[in-house]
Amino acid sequence: MKDTHLASNIQKSQPKNSVAIFCDIQNVHLTKDTAKLLLDFAKFHGRVDCKKLYYNSHFLSQVCIKNKLKTLDVESVDVPDYSENSADNRLMADCVKLFDPQCSSIPKIIILVSGDRDYAGLIAVLQAMGKRVIVFAQRGSASQKLIELVRKNNFYFVDELPELMKNSTQLYIPAI
Repeated sequence: MKDTHLASNIQKSQPKNSVAIFCDIQNVHLTKDTAKLLLDFAKFHGRVDCKKLYYNSHFLSQVCIKNKLKTLDVESVDVPDYSENSADNRLMADCVKLFDPQCSSIPKIIILVSGDRDYAGLIAVLQAMGKRVIVFAQRGSASQKLIELVRKNNFYFVDELPELMKNSTQLYIPAI
């Protein structure tokens, strides 16, 4: 049987988990309000030590999103490459670097904002390392494989964030 606690109990009785957020805006388009809710969601789960947003400066729509989110203290990573999966590959490489033994704050929770099935291998590796992976995807573009990998209690659509945070007292966080 899985041990679960109310989030408020975890935050009072255990040190905060380190959380990392990786957002691929080629796959999920965020507004500033949605991004704020995403950060609140992450803070609810622990201490946010890494916030990265991946975009391609050759696309004006992605630059506009990046500029709107600049005030949220998110590190923007420009991947100005037209080759397939270039942003995906950079995001995965950056995520893996966080698990270097020399890293001062290795995350226990990774929030991946993308519905792209190309991240399935990364998710499987992170889970094998005992990390909790939470996925937020754009409705209509989520890979079924990702949903199955993280299971329904760790998968959300970005448009669910307002309701999710409104009901945050009902969120359960599994013990890690």
